[in-house]
Order: sequence, then C-alpha cells, then structure tokens
Amino acid sequence: MRHLPPLNALRAFEVTARLGGVQRASEELHVTHGAISRHVKQLEGWLGITLFDRSHRSLELNSSGKAYLHSISSALNLIHEGTANLQRYKPPSTLGIVTTHSIATQWLLAKLPDFYRRHPEIEVWLSMEQHLTNFEGNTVDIALRMGTGPWPDLNCTPLMKDRLIPVCSSQLLERGRPLNQPADLSSYTLLHDQAPGSQWSRWFIENNIGSIDCSKGPRFSSSEVLLKAAINGQGVALVNEVLATEDLAQGRLVQPLPQFVDLGNFFWLIMPQDRQFNSNVKCFSKWIKTVV
Repeated sequence: MRHLPPLNALRAFEVTARLGGVQRASEELHVTHGAISRHVKQLEGWLGITLFDRSHRSLELNSSGKAYLHSISSALNLIHEGTANLQRYKPPSTLGIVTTHSIATQWLLAKLPDFYRRHPEIEVWLSMEQHLTNFEGNTVDIALRMGTGPWPDLNCTPLMKDRLIPVCSSQLLERGRPLNQPADLSSYTLLHDQAPGSQWSRWFIENNIGSIDCSKGPRFSSSEVLLKAAINGQGVALVNEVLATEDLAQGRLVQPLPQFVDLGNFFWLIMPQDRQFNSNVKCFSKWIKTVV
C-alpha cells in the first residue's frame, strides 16, 4: 500500500514553490490565500519537516523544500501527461471531424444521417471551431473548411465552388422600397459578416456598381447568425450561396438581385497527409463527394 501525502496539499505546495508565493498559487488554483497556507502547513505536518524558510516576509524554499519540489514535480508532470493522453484517446471506430458552426448547422448536420446509414460501424465525433484546425493529437482526423485554399503541408480536397449572393426576407421587400437594381440598396440596411464593408465592397467592385457606403450596418460573428438576421428582416445580407441553399429553397430567404461574386473552390476537405490512409477517413471522403 502506497503511503502518500494529501494530494491537495501536495499540489498546493508544488504550485506555491514553483511560482514563488501564495498569491500566485491562489490565482492559479482559484482558491483563497488562506486555503493555500493551510494546505502547505498540512503537508509539512504530515511530513514532519519544514519546507519553507519563513524568516523573511516572503516564502523561500529551504534545502528540504528544494529537494522535495524536484522529486514531486516530475511525478505531477507524469500525472498531467497521462491524464491528457487519456482525454485525447479516441477509439479506432470513431472519426473525428471539426468544422465551423455555420457549416455544421447550415449544411453538414442534415446530411450526416445518410453517412450513419451507410457506415453504422463508424461513430462520428463532431466538434466546432472557427480557427484553422490544429491536427496535433489524435482526436481530429479531418476538417471541413471554407476559404481560399489549399493550405500548405495538408491534404486539401476541394468539395464545392461557391458564390457570394445578396439575400433577405420577402417580408422586408414587401414593407420596404423597391429593390430592383444594386443602387436601390442605399435604402436598405446592409448586414455584415466578418469585417464590416469588406464583402459588400468586393461585391460592388466586381459588379461595377456605383459608390454606396458599405461600411455601415450590423456585424455578425458567424454566417449562421448573419443568415438568421436576414431571415428576421433586419436587412440585406451578403452570404455564401451554399450555406443559404436550404433557406432559399424553403422560402425563408429570397435573392433580390442576380449579381454575385464568384469565390471558386471555397469548401474543402482537409486532413494531415498521413490521415488520408485511415479507413474511416477513406469512407467519409468517398461519401462526402456523393452529397456535394
């Protein structure tokens, strides 16, 4: 049977000694100064050895404390690494997919049941991140992304071309002024994704449309929220046609103007070079090309 000191006290001592004081230790562990001090004294009482020199205003490790810190630091690091490795463990039957919230909710989730029917042996782990995927570890096998790829050092397969199109609700048009040509947008609120004005400015320039101040208007952090704002009649949005397809088909949105911006290959299947040989990845890659 192992004869171990109280683990909370051990952790409090290690953080206090590593950071050089109770104040910083309390901040890292999110407990009070008093709790840190009690844990350290508890450990010293359990060991029967003083670990800190308290003759000065600040705590300083004595020789026993320095030796003990060296011994337990490596052990705590091993516990941390073992825990992290366990949390990253993914069974062989699973497929880790990461994408943006907009792609997941506006496109992928409606199609996944077909993949489940075709491949019931594969369990999908779906996570959502806005930034470019970090494939370190083994929880993520593939990513679905929008952008002007390909990206270096990754296996990048273009899935779909896309366009930027203006959309709004039919109710907005019914209660507003006529919207028959781009110049009529001056009477409407422009809804923005990402940096205000950037997408709309490109749309105006590429379609040789006269000057309209496109810097004003609400800004939304994701395409999904932008589409919802347009559906709710808050203004005219410039959106990815692929993400708006279902809302257009169901009549929740209309495209009032035919002008667009061609984005070319804009939806991508991305993975590390070695992941393309994984059997689950092969199944998903083959399947997704049939539903785009």
